Amino acid sequence: MDPTDIFHPVFNMFWLTIAVFLLATGLRMKSIYLDKDSPGEDYRHPTFPQGNRLLQNTQRNLINLFEFPIFFYATVVIIYVTNNVDQTFIDLACYFFYFRVAHSVYHVFGNHLILGGLPVRAPLFLGAILINAYMILRLCGML
Repeated sequence: MDPTDIFHPVFNMFWLTIAVFLLATGLRMKSIYLDKDSPGEDYRHPTFPQGNRLLQNTQRNLINLFEFPIFFYATVVIIYVTNNVDQTFIDLACYFFYFRVAHSVYHVFGNHLILGGLPVRAPLFLGAILINAYMILRLCGML
């Protein structure tokens, strides 16, 4: 086991974010140039309120990829810097990434609501949160 293996899920998160960014950009350009939606002032700032559902979901997911995963990145760096990398931490980091991929795919292409307003993607988001929390607690020696 190489300690730098813990950064593979971080790099994968980077590529996931780039993929969602490119999809959002492509959908926005399609909306402007092919669908002839007015590119007024609202087009400068995500999320474009006049865009179709796929565009809005993609833009919201892109914003989401810059919010919570920051804690994951910090956790991975702290694990590495404190020389605590082991196979369990690497596996947990990979699981975090898998949950985020599933969350992004569902957020962009599905995003249905159940139980009067709870997104179906909530368990995927919660799974990633719990994995990150477990990583932090394990790092602090609390588990």
